[in-house]
Order: sequence, then structure tokens, then C-alpha cells
Amino acid sequence: MSLPQIRVPTPALPRFFSRYHAHIGRALRQELAGRELPIYTTLRYWMGWVNAEGDPEPQPQGKALRPTLCLLACEAAGGDFERALPAAVSLEYIHNFSLIHDDIEDLDSTRHHRKTVWAVWGVPIGIVSGNTIFCLADLAVQKLISRGTSPTTAIEVGAALAKRYLHMMEGQFLDIAFESRRSITVTEYLDMIQRKTGALIECSVYIGALIGADDSVDGGFIHAMRAIGRELGYVFQIRDDVLGVWGGPATGKPVGADIRQKKKSLPVVHALSSAHGAAAKELAAIYSKDQLDATDVEKVLEVMDEIGTKNYCDRLARDHWHKALKVIQSVPLANDAGSDLTELGEFLLVRES
Repeated sequence: MSLPQIRVPTPALPRFFSRYHAHIGRALRQELAGRELPIYTTLRYWMGWVNAEGDPEPQPQGKALRPTLCLLACEAAGGDFERALPAAVSLEYIHNFSLIHDDIEDLDSTRHHRKTVWAVWGVPIGIVSGNTIFCLADLAVQKLISRGTSPTTAIEVGAALAKRYLHMMEGQFLDIAFESRRSITVTEYLDMIQRKTGALIECSVYIGALIGADDSVDGGFIHAMRAIGRELGYVFQIRDDVLGVWGGPATGKPVGADIRQKKKSLPVVHALSSAHGAAAKELAAIYSKDQLDATDVEKVLEVMDEIGTKNYCDRLARDHWHKALKVIQSVPLANDAGSDLTELGEFLLVRES
């Protein structure tokens, strides 16, 4: 069966996100309710609910992609999405644990136009804050049984989360290790992002489907949902890499930001492995420097334009989306989830932040 022509949507958040937004927000806050030690002020600050003094100062909230995917997958399997809220909270807190520590590792002092936790309170408090929200994630998922999930499914969900956040940490290690390597293949890079970013996105769809199906789990259906999540993870990260190089003002970063920081993102890996002759020598010389300046960034962008790096990245993201779309069209999804997942995939291809 040939795939339908993919329409190009405006880069607005898919409509179904609003169905879950308030539920996710309340559940995230409830997990911190009654916890008044100063360490929890750092987490409420990080989540955008208060300022550094602990006074209410709501900030724009993130997309909550992972918890939203979990709830959507639960409904796709025929379940009540509210039953999956403990898992959704756990996914979002695990994701935020990784961001708090990532900012420390990269020495990033701002995120979402605010100072990061370590930039406000220092590295030791930043590390403890990340570890604390990670512990809250473990506590949250233990509430699945009280929401009506069977003990067998709840155990499987907990095991799946543990495996995936282990993969996430493996990917983070590889990402850091790549910074000191001159040569990285695209295959190696894709394996790294499948661990660092893709594992938790795949897990979001997988455990949501497990909870929705509960004791009536169909192995073929669950396998298909995992495949959808895996391919969406690739699409998300490849687009993220494109935005890190060409995104511009909508991302809050200047064009070429990831190049200047010498991040070994997909565009850079492609350019370093695909350039030949004088261009290859020039890139090698640039990336042997300790720091890059505006002229270096401009030259790298010129080489990428000459060898079609952006087109390559866009095409690769679309290839992974086509794989996801084939699966979406092949499995019976309840509650019009097929349309929602299709809208999401098209959004991820063109999102601007």
C-alpha cells in the first residue's frame, strides 16, 4: 500500500495535547504537594511554578511530550487515560532529571529563558535536585495499582521505565564521549540518540499501551506501539539537531549555536563524514580548535550547504516518520488515536522549538 501524501502543517502544537494538559499539570503538582523542605523549592522553580525565592511566578510550560504520548497510547489501547497518570508523571520527572543534570554537564546557565538550577544554587544543589526529582519519579509510578492497574502490569511498567532510563544514561555517556572523538559514523550517532532521547519516547508509548490494555495485552499490538514510539524518537531528535544548527530565533538560540559549541549533532557528524578534499581538510582544522568563532561557524555552514547536510537530515527524519506512519496505519487504534499520532508526526517534522 502506497503512503498518502503528507500535508505540511503549520508548526502548532497538535490539538490533542490540550486534552491532557490540565490533568498532567495537576498530577505533577500533586506529587510535590506537602513537601516543604528547601530542596523542593528548587524543583518547583525548575518546573516553572515559582521564582527562586519560592513565590508563585508561573512561567510558560513545556510541551510535556512524553506524558502526553503515554496518555494517548493508553487511550489508543482502549483504556482510560487517567489510569496512566502516575506513569505520565514519572516520565516527565525522569525527563526533567536528565535536563537538570545535562545543564550541569554542559555548563548551560539558561534554559527556556530562565537561569538553570545549578546557575541559581550551585552545582552541588543542582546535582541533588536532579537526584530528588528522579526519586519522585520512582514514587509516582508506584501509584498505578491504586489507579486500577493490575499488579502484573504495574511491575512490567516499572521494569520498562528502569530499563529505558538506563538506556538514557548510556546515551548520555556516549554523547559526552563523542565530544573528544574526531570520527563518528552516522550509525554510531543514531544508536546514541536512540538511547539518550529515543528510549524514553519509545517507553512513553510502550507503557501507555501496556496500561491501557492491562491484563488483555496483545503482544503484536504492544510491539507495534513500541515501534511507533521508537520511530517518533528518531524524528524528534533529528529535528532537534536541525534546530540546533539552523533554528534561529524561534529556538532561543542563534543560527549555528550547536556548531559554535562543537556539539557532535547529526548535521556535524554528516558534514565531517561526507565532506571531501579541501572542505574536509578545512572542517578538520576548524574542529581541532579549542574554541570556534563566528568565521568558523560561517564556514561550517557553507560546507553543510554545499554537501546538502540539511536536506540529508530532513530526509532522514521523514524516512523514520514514514516507518512510523506505516505502523500507525496497520494496527487498530481506539479513540481516533491514529489521527492524533499522524498529526503529531507531522508536527515533529516541522516544529520550530
